[in-house]
Amino acid sequence: MPVFNAEKYLKKSIESILHQTYPAWELIIIDNGSEDDSFLLCQEYAKNEERILVLHQYQNKGVSAARNLGVEKATGNYITFLDADDWVAEDYLETMVKTAKDTQADMLVCQYQKVYDGDRDAERVKSMDDKSEPQRFAAKAYNREEYVSQCLLEGYTHCWGVFYKLSLLEGIRFPSRVTIGEDVLFLIDIILQAEKIVMTGYDGYRYYINENGAMNRKFTPSYMDQILCWQKAKKKLLDKYPMIEDKINSILVVSTMLVVGKLSALSKEELGGFQKEIEECQKIVQEYGNQKEIVKLLPQGYALKVKIFRSSPMLYMKMYGAWKR
Repeated sequence: MPVFNAEKYLKKSIESILHQTYPAWELIIIDNGSEDDSFLLCQEYAKNEERILVLHQYQNKGVSAARNLGVEKATGNYITFLDADDWVAEDYLETMVKTAKDTQADMLVCQYQKVYDGDRDAERVKSMDDKSEPQRFAAKAYNREEYVSQCLLEGYTHCWGVFYKLSLLEGIRFPSRVTIGEDVLFLIDIILQAEKIVMTGYDGYRYYINENGAMNRKFTPSYMDQILCWQKAKKKLLDKYPMIEDKINSILVVSTMLVVGKLSALSKEELGGFQKEIEECQKIVQEYGNQKEIVKLLPQGYALKVKIFRSSPMLYMKMYGAWKR
C-alpha cells in the first residue's frame, strides 16, 4: 500500500485488511514522504499488529517507487496492491487466494465497485451477503493475446484488484519515470510473462472516486505521460500482436484528447507556456484522427471531438475550456 498524505482515508483501508477472514496475510505500507500524520497513524496500527510492516521514505519518490519497494519486501506466494483511499470486502483475500489456487492462475483479476464521496462513510467494511450468485464467482481463463485484446485494451488497466504470483514479478517493476499510466506498462510486462490469466466475477474491491486525485488536478507537463504510456505500450505489444494496432491507436487518440481537455481548462496566459504540448497533441490527432478504422473504434462522442479539434485546435480548446469552466 503506497501512502502519501492519506490520513483521512487510511483507517478504512487498513481496517479492511485487519477484518479479513483469511489470516495469512502481510500488509506492507510504504509512506511516501507524507506531510500529514499518515506515517504516525500507520505506525500505530503496526504497533498492535505484527503482520503490518511500515516503511518510510523521507522524500515523495512517486507511487511507482513505493510499490517497487513493497514488491522487494514481499514474502508471500501472492502479491496484490491496495491504494490508500480504497478498501476491500472482508472475504477479499480468502476468495482471491482460493480462486487463484483453484484455477492455477498466474494473474487473477477481480471486479470492483466504484464508491463516491456521499457513499464512502455509509458503507461498512463487509463481504457481499449473497454468496450463492454463480455469476459473482464465475471465472474465465485467457491466454495472453486474448487478455490484451479483450481486457487490457477494454479498460482493465489498473494494477490493484489483481492477484499476482510473486514469482511472476521477478525482474519486473513499475516504471519510475512515468507518473500516469505506469499501471499499464507494468501490466503489459506481467501479461507477457503469465502462462494463465483468469478473470473472476467476484467484486470485492472498493474503488474510491477521489475528486482530489491526480487525474482531477490542474494540468502539468507530467500529464503528457498519459500519452507517453500508450506510445510505450504500443512498442511493447505490436511486435507480438500486430492485429491490435488500430485499437491501440484509438486509445492513443482518446488519451490525447483527455490531455487536450486538461490543457483547455487553462487560461489563455497559462496556455502560452505549453505550446510544445499542444503541438504534440495536434500531431497525434492529425495522424490518426482521420483513419476510418481508428475513428470507428473511438468511444461515443470522441469522433466528433476529434473532428473539431483536427479542423481548428484553438477553437476546440476555447469552446471546451469555456464549457468546463
